[in-house]
Amino acid sequence: MYKLLLPFLFLIPGAAFAAQPQFALESVTLETLRELPAVPVPAVSIPLRAGQPAGDKYFNAYVLKAIAYLSANYGLLGYDINSILTHDIQYHTYGVITARHAPLTMCVAAQMEIILTAFDIYAKETGDYSVYDYLPKRSFEGLSVTDLKGHIWVNPAFNANGTADALINFGMGERRTFENLTPGDFVNINRTTKTGHAVTFMGYIDKAGKVLPKYGAGVIGFKYFSSQGRAAAGEGGFDYRYAVFSKFGCPDNMPGKRDCNVIYSADQKYLNTGAMLSPRFWTHVIPQAPAVPVESTVLNRGFFNGITTDD
Repeated sequence: MYKLLLPFLFLIPGAAFAAQPQFALESVTLETLRELPAVPVPAVSIPLRAGQPAGDKYFNAYVLKAIAYLSANYGLLGYDINSILTHDIQYHTYGVITARHAPLTMCVAAQMEIILTAFDIYAKETGDYSVYDYLPKRSFEGLSVTDLKGHIWVNPAFNANGTADALINFGMGERRTFENLTPGDFVNINRTTKTGHAVTFMGYIDKAGKVLPKYGAGVIGFKYFSSQGRAAAGEGGFDYRYAVFSKFGCPDNMPGKRDCNVIYSADQKYLNTGAMLSPRFWTHVIPQAPAVPVESTVLNRGFFNGITTDD
């Protein structure tokens, strides 16, 4: 038996800012951010959605299944900042999202590929293909303020400083502080070297690189999954890394490749963190084009250079 949910109304302010270049770590302050004008997002009614299976509030289980699949089938095929997706991805009946320079890919594209792969696994397991109706295929191809990809690619003018912000902006995510992350959450890091990375959180680590069950005094960083490294197969692409916060140096006894000099901060501009919600909790509050046009995202290739400590 299916249960129909009565429509109800959300009114949540969106945020869109005047176009500006990728931020410099030393120039951003909370005060300047608070002064930026917000562009209201129209109220959107949530339509009836039948047949959505019950389950957890969060999409982490499917994100982790997607990571396991991508690691096993498309791992370490090479990193390239100009490449997107390790392979073409079918967007249900709406067409194909075409890979660019497959099988190479880079970090922000890796997060999008994880999400799209999670969609596929979820739809096939549950029979709920409505995930593909939520956003048009072009939202995973364009870089405007109305495109999810434009937010995942990071654009402070969209109030999007990472994958977590992107999902929140499109009513698909929820903020989680670093201390409350769970495997399958999304993180964007900044480093003291003025570079950064988009990753999926796999667990907290101690000084020996051991994955811990929860946050505590022994945490010095975290294990993550993303695309990084060199262009050659076996030297880059989808893989795991051990991120270490700058105050703990760069321990040489990690069980895998290290990513040191990561900035710990409660400021979401520097350490952007959050969870993806399960489809039945998506709010249908989606960014609208502002009255004053905002420039589309331009990927900061110097910032997302793909190089971690042991590459």
